[in-house]
Amino acid sequence: MKKMPLRYNISSWRQLPQCLSNNSRKLHLHITDFIQSNDLRGLRIAVDHDMYGTLFACCVNARGSLVTRSNNGPAELLDDPISYELTTEQILKELHKYGFEVTYNPRENLPGKQIRYLMTLEQLHYDKIRVMATWTAPNGTKEFKVKVVAFQAKYHKYWLNNGYSPSEKEFTKALLDGTAINLTEVSETEHYRWDWLDYVANINDIIKDNAGDDIYV
Repeated sequence: MKKMPLRYNISSWRQLPQCLSNNSRKLHLHITDFIQSNDLRGLRIAVDHDMYGTLFACCVNARGSLVTRSNNGPAELLDDPISYELTTEQILKELHKYGFEVTYNPRENLPGKQIRYLMTLEQLHYDKIRVMATWTAPNGTKEFKVKVVAFQAKYHKYWLNNGYSPSEKEFTKALLDGTAINLTEVSETEHYRWDWLDYVANINDIIKDNAGDDIYV
């Protein structure tokens, strides 16, 4: 009887190390977080082989001085242009190449209190939420601060790109306009977890999608 291949459904890239390859037990997935650095910030995904080393690697939401960012079309007006990124589909195809059968459906089981807070944000017409780095350049070099932000997408279409970091000036204007809200302080006070939030999430989808995080299909 033919052995059924291992298949996984993940809700965060950080779950990838739990996934095994159908091609070889010498193949492994590794995740590395680059944070709090002006040189490089983002999440590194790597396929490593015990003998042949790294066979595939990419950096999701890459930002920093090591990353070339380009302006295209209307984005040329932005303070912080956008860098090229592999799509989720392209990353999954690379993983499939090495025997990792993975589907990606971001979600997280959240406590009722946190869900009720998200429902309040939705009633206030905030429809998106993400972890976002804002920057200032007091000495000519960009310095970044990471925060959790809910916002109204119709006023901040560039924020829908998870690789985009607005300036502190742009972010402050959004706060004053009421089109964004900083959730960092309340999250720390209430112990809300956002470590799973490595994408721009639809608040309504988070509220609806509270079905657990078992990665096996």
